[in-house]
Amino acid sequence: MVFSLFRSGPRKAGKILVAFASQTGAAERIAWLTANALAGARPVKVTALGGLTAAELAQAGTLLVVTSTYGAGEAPDTARAFARKQMALAASFKGLDYAVLALGDRKYDATFCGFGRELDRWLAKGKAKRLFEIVCVNGDDDDAAMGRWAGQLNQLGAATSGAALMPGAPRDWTLVERRLLNAGSPGGEAWHVALTPRDDATWIAGDIAEVWPRNAQDSVDAFLERHRLNGELSFKWHGHWTFLRDIIAHSRLPNDHEVEGVALEWLVQRLEAFVPREYSIASLPPRMELLVRKAVKNDGSIGLGSGWLTQVAEVGGVVKLRLRPNPNFQPPNDGPMILIGAGTGMAGLRAHLLHRARKKIGGAWLLLGERSAAHDLYYADDIKAWQADGTLEKTDLVFSRDSEPKRYVQHLVAEQGVEICAWLDRGTSLMVCGGLEMAAGVQDALVTICGQEKLDQMTQDGLYRRDIY
Repeated sequence: MVFSLFRSGPRKAGKILVAFASQTGAAERIAWLTANALAGARPVKVTALGGLTAAELAQAGTLLVVTSTYGAGEAPDTARAFARKQMALAASFKGLDYAVLALGDRKYDATFCGFGRELDRWLAKGKAKRLFEIVCVNGDDDDAAMGRWAGQLNQLGAATSGAALMPGAPRDWTLVERRLLNAGSPGGEAWHVALTPRDDATWIAGDIAEVWPRNAQDSVDAFLERHRLNGELSFKWHGHWTFLRDIIAHSRLPNDHEVEGVALEWLVQRLEAFVPREYSIASLPPRMELLVRKAVKNDGSIGLGSGWLTQVAEVGGVVKLRLRPNPNFQPPNDGPMILIGAGTGMAGLRAHLLHRARKKIGGAWLLLGERSAAHDLYYADDIKAWQADGTLEKTDLVFSRDSEPKRYVQHLVAEQGVEICAWLDRGTSLMVCGGLEMAAGVQDALVTICGQEKLDQMTQDGLYRRDIY
């Protein structure tokens, strides 16, 4: 018997199912805003794509999917099992009307919005009818793409706009502290960066900070003066009214010959905006703390986002930042928890441990990898305190440069497989934070330990959560 999301009986004309597949919360946010915009005109239900079957989709009447893409064009964590099992079926979707909004990043051009495109093709192959062509969104501030999605929603009875569906503008924060944590490390520099909001702001463990990198202020001032531009003029830019000086600050500075003789409005439209950088938050309110690895390119120049936070921005100066809820990495419950990470992934894990310590919740197990015990054990005092107060029941650390052959956190996970299985069998949540390569290695080790089906079920139950970059 197939479970129906709606009442049994004949299809009710006009109903809409909005399904989302979200890695860091952006797709889920847009899905709910989409549903809210339609709710006054049509019966609407919102649900996670990963919890559905092909048969349930076929009964939806009208289906709107909002999905992100993870890694190299893959499905987000919560839709991995759906992609592997349901999308392998030659399902029939005759009578289903659908549309897909896919979120991605054009810097990964070959796999841009890969999962969304694959889903769109699968539905069309099953004879579902496209309401309109897939809308692919580049980053969080693609106002043109969101405008197209909003326009199509309005054809379905909504009353909305691209601006209403986009996240809010960044807010001003003050950089209050910055210090190098791993002087002498064989790896890249890791910096502690602390900020305070200019007005009220709150977040919970697992949430993300989107930081707007910018050009140094003297470069901005020189550019405005050289081209006799009034920085106090305002323009509609990426969905928000913004001073010209801020637009220039957060864009690639064009060469002088690209500016001469060009109308100001056209110049503003053509400026290449810097893409916000995402960082796992390593603290709880009211003070935001980040753990930032300073990226150094092959030519010796520093990364735009990490360079801004660790070197260019002045202590006491303004950093533009937007908070983003990340439901897929927020605390699932107050039960036992295994936390696995490497490098600056300790940031996201630290916030969870601070949350548990504040609530006096014990039963946590930390498995952490870094390069050198002498230089790269960030938050060592915190770890000792959590061990002393019972927040950490078990701690396992591995340092790749201190052993031969090199050992990484995925090796630690494999070695602890029997005990990890015992913890998971009693309902323990599993949180992984760090880079793609580490996460893939940990994923392989966990599949070997407890099987893919177990991990799929934990994902659906909200007990296996990842913050991967």
